[in-house]
Amino acid sequence: MTAELVVLVGAGMLLFVASISGRLDRVWLTEPFVATALGVIVGLTTVELELESPLILILLELTLALVLFSDASRIDIGHLGDGYGWSLRMLLIGLPVAVILGTLVSDWYLSLPFGLALLLGVVLAPTDAALAEPVLDSDSVPERIRQTLNVESGLNDGLALPLLLIAIGIIESEEGQSATSAIWLVVSQLGIGILGGLLLGWLGAKLIGKGAETGWMNPLHQRVAAVALALFGFAAVQLLGGSGFVATFIAGGLMSHLLRPLPGKVYQFAETEGHALVLLAFFVVGVGPGAEILSRGVPVEAVVMAVVSLFLLRPISIWLSLLGQRLQWQTVLFLGWFGPRGLATVVFVLVAIEELGTLDPLVLDTLSVTVLASIALHGLSAAPMSRWLGRVDMAQDMPEMGEAYPHPTRR
Repeated sequence: MTAELVVLVGAGMLLFVASISGRLDRVWLTEPFVATALGVIVGLTTVELELESPLILILLELTLALVLFSDASRIDIGHLGDGYGWSLRMLLIGLPVAVILGTLVSDWYLSLPFGLALLLGVVLAPTDAALAEPVLDSDSVPERIRQTLNVESGLNDGLALPLLLIAIGIIESEEGQSATSAIWLVVSQLGIGILGGLLLGWLGAKLIGKGAETGWMNPLHQRVAAVALALFGFAAVQLLGGSGFVATFIAGGLMSHLLRPLPGKVYQFAETEGHALVLLAFFVVGVGPGAEILSRGVPVEAVVMAVVSLFLLRPISIWLSLLGQRLQWQTVLFLGWFGPRGLATVVFVLVAIEELGTLDPLVLDTLSVTVLASIALHGLSAAPMSRWLGRVDMAQDMPEMGEAYPHPTRR
């Protein structure tokens, strides 16, 4: 697949989605769903694509780095507890429980070694805010519930990164590498990533803050500087042997915190440039694994595991994390259902393949089926489920109806 053909089909997809974007919500379709569906059609009829090819890998990795940076910068860490801290409970209790349950089920049902089972549990745990945009924008959903999902989806992929590195280290140890080298991989990736993120966040805040204060940097170029910092930080930390994803996640959150109350320019680039990259990433998912899965079929075990992950593991983990919060059962069900898997899952898998060289085909099939099913099911159910929750009779004194800190949502 030539670079010119990549540009042609990718730009054509963006033009088509943009031309019908105002009508999609009326037919219960999301932009990622349409982009993925178009990708599947292109993959089945015109183009064959390998996600591991350098051009595509760079596109997906840079897109996730920008998304991590943007998502972390949107969340005001000083107000994480506002709104009764449901999102914190989902992140600190629900996310680990989802990983543990996913690992146990993968180990038992798929008979995977512990390292691979843990890897599968980790990459299926993060959720994607892009697939939940209709929910986050719906006036039918109480603000506190929307902000709970907004904060959770904005932070859980970054929090899952250390677990991904640990899983990769365990797999390398199981495959015969020394325990010392596996531990060093985790420590160096995390250590350099964390230190690099802290340094970049502090320098970025100083640069943009002083530039805005003195008038040397206009609003447009504050946005440009935020993009440049995220890309620079990702590349620099990767070259030093650390995790660029960890660095961009930490840098975005720290820089935004230090720049409060003027952080808007830090994350606003995601409303245009980042949004286009995310749609391209979903298009690539359709052209690659989407078309491949539909053309050759998948093992029954992969389908069963995808169903269990979407319909059981996530809802159970969220229910456990919210015990004692006096929430309506409809609210708990809604929060448990809207944990769509998307870009982070795909890129986490590619990071593992980069480090390990290969992965068990059953693991790859399970991940592909889960992501594709999530794009379809969560995309199609976002609007009707939001309206369903809006029709639930909730008194004004119920926890769901309280005020919540207005963290910006990804659009």
